[in-house]
Amino acid sequence: MIKDSLVQKYNVPVPRYTSFPAVPYWTGAPSQEMWFEHLKEGYDKSQGVELYIHVPFCEKLCYYCGCHRVISKNKNRGIEYVDFLLREWELYLEQMGDINISSIHLGGGTPNFLNEEAFSTLLDKLKESIDAKEFKGSIEIDPRTCSKSQLDLYKKLGFSRLSMGIQDFDPVVQEAIGRIQPFEKVKELVDYCREIGIDDINFDLIYGLPYQTLDTVEATIEKVISLKPLQIAFYSYAHLPSKIKNQKLIPEEALPEGALKRALYEHGKGLLENHSYKEIGLDHFAKSNSQLYQAKQKGKLRRNFMGHTHKSSPIIIGLGCSSISSSAKSFVQNEKNVKTYFESISKRRLAISTGHIHTQEDIVVEEILQNFFATNSVSKKDWQSLKNASHINSKICELEEDGLITNSDKIIVTDDGRPFMRNIASIFDHHLMRSKQNSGSRAL
Repeated sequence: MIKDSLVQKYNVPVPRYTSFPAVPYWTGAPSQEMWFEHLKEGYDKSQGVELYIHVPFCEKLCYYCGCHRVISKNKNRGIEYVDFLLREWELYLEQMGDINISSIHLGGGTPNFLNEEAFSTLLDKLKESIDAKEFKGSIEIDPRTCSKSQLDLYKKLGFSRLSMGIQDFDPVVQEAIGRIQPFEKVKELVDYCREIGIDDINFDLIYGLPYQTLDTVEATIEKVISLKPLQIAFYSYAHLPSKIKNQKLIPEEALPEGALKRALYEHGKGLLENHSYKEIGLDHFAKSNSQLYQAKQKGKLRRNFMGHTHKSSPIIIGLGCSSISSSAKSFVQNEKNVKTYFESISKRRLAISTGHIHTQEDIVVEEILQNFFATNSVSKKDWQSLKNASHINSKICELEEDGLITNSDKIIVTDDGRPFMRNIASIFDHHLMRSKQNSGSRAL
């Protein structure tokens, strides 16, 4: 168990570092013209680009959800949306010419909101740019609404990895978070995935939800283990009702907090490790035959907006409202509002709303953090040239005194330090150091 003194000191808001800088510290987007120049400078046909497509629509509201989504049962909205996705893609093709797509990830929202007609229309156009030999498709699905015919289509079109939003199997918890999802329904889908040859399956779980106890988390994880997903994400619920209005529907008095909340994670982690799941990164576990675990063992695991990856292109192009794109020199994010996104694309302009142009210091720190999360260590020579090196050195002494790291020619995270990886990473964050307040969810 984690020492109470460490929890009290380090359980503070801190960025998740799926990007660097974290979104709250972005300083403004490049112009559309500059963005295309950054893409052209960084594009390597042999590596291609990763395509992220955001589908914002969900049929039902989940009370805990902090993602950008639009609640609707009208599937015609998906058909209209695909038309605008393809118009946006045409803008990229016009500027960059031939683009080789190495992977596509659909997130949301609920990507399987797109019916088979809409999904086929989307992929029929994109496949003109897909490298069939190297292509890897992944998609997030809602087990409550995904059909077997949709799974057949995903398999046919080369989508070999599925991520299922499970969260929790306890009926009381499900009622409290507005997501009724019977185990039997999930099992039926998982069994069918395996029957048609989709074996790379990820489950998303959440701890810290209302009415969770050690017993209910154990029961959920036992059911999860029986389904044998290749990877499991075990996220901490961040309760921010002042920013996320639907979270006001969550019964706050039933939320596990502090030591109990952390105990839920530790208990779940122990159960997963006892069944041969290996911790590969923040909140993520994988079987030893997973590509992500093997990348972790080689120190080559990478993190981006889409999660952990074993193979990463220097360019991610995001299509759709709220999607984030990245190049070696900048980030851009699209408008979050569907109507505003449509209006921009109709005018044949990218729907960029915000972003960030990297400084040289940003680029150095980004590489430090990627290596840190991949290897749980940082070589001292990597940060000594940074402007805030003296600040980093003083923080390292403090972390060492608290037993979170060892320090010689490089810092190495200890077992006690693993729950506080984000805190340790934050000492290299010059944006956070210069800010008047921390941003992000609590560390635990």
